[in-house]
Amino acid sequence: MIPKVHVPSLTDLANYDATIVHAVMALVTQVAKQVEAEHGACRVLTNLGGYQDSKHLHFHVNYGDSFS
Repeated sequence: MIPKVHVPSLTDLANYDATIVHAVMALVTQVAKQVEAEHGACRVLTNLGGYQDSKHLHFHVNYGDSFS
């Protein structure tokens, strides 16, 4: 999920209007609930710094094998 407004990363989100924060998190929550309901578990991931290939805030909602 990617906000329509350009936000470089999660650590920059505090510099933006709270409505953007709420809209992004509402969508992430909605998708995560759906994936969790269908698959029993999920993880929500965003990357920062050198791990962030795309310099635009985005979230991944994944399911599958545990990291541990």
